[in-house]
Amino acid sequence: MKSEPVKSPKGEERREAIEAAARQMLLDQGYAGVSLRKIASQLGMSVGNLQYYFATKDDLVEAVILGETQKPIELLGGVLWNPDDLEANVDHAVGSLMQYYASDAGRFYAIMEALALHDPRYAKIKADGYAYVFSQIEQLIAVMSPDLPLRRRTGLAQVLVALIDGASLQVQFARGSARGDGLAALIDDVSKAIQHLLKIWE
Repeated sequence: MKSEPVKSPKGEERREAIEAAARQMLLDQGYAGVSLRKIASQLGMSVGNLQYYFATKDDLVEAVILGETQKPIELLGGVLWNPDDLEANVDHAVGSLMQYYASDAGRFYAIMEALALHDPRYAKIKADGYAYVFSQIEQLIAVMSPDLPLRRRTGLAQVLVALIDGASLQVQFARGSARGDGLAALIDDVSKAIQHLLKIWE
C-alpha cells in the first residue's frame, strides 16, 4: 500500500532525494538492482523511514518512471500549433521529443517497456503516456490538415510517433555519430520526413 503524500517542505525534499537515488540506481543497475535497503543506507536513513514515503520497491520505481513519462507532457503541453507554419510546428515537436529521448530518458522508456509486459501498473503508465503524445500529434495534424478525417489523423499520428520513437531508439543505443552534431542532423531528417508525410496525407 502506498503511503500518504508528504506535504511538508522537509518531507518533499526527502521524497525527492529518495526518487533521485532510485532513478540513478535504476539507470546504473536496472530494476533488479534497485534496493530500498541500499537507498536508505545511501541517504543515511532507516528502511522503515524510507517506507513511510514508499512502502515497496515497486511503489518507488513506479514513482520514478511516472515522473519520467510526465516530461514529454511538459514539453508538448500548452503548445499552440501555428496553422501557417508547418515547419516550425514539426521542428518543435520532433526536436523536443527526440532530444529528450536521446538523454537518459530513453533508457527509462526501455525499462518501462520491459516492465509493462508483465505488470499492469507499468502497462498503464505506458498507455497513458503514449495516449497523451498521440493526442498532441493528432492536434498538430488537425491544425495543419483540418479536413482530414479523424480515423486518418489517428493513423497518421501513430505512424509519426513510431517514426520518432524508432529514430530516438537508434540515437539512444548508437555510438558516436548519432550523438552531438549527428543527433541534430537526424532530428532535421526526421522533421523533414514528417513534414513530407503530412503534405502527402492532406
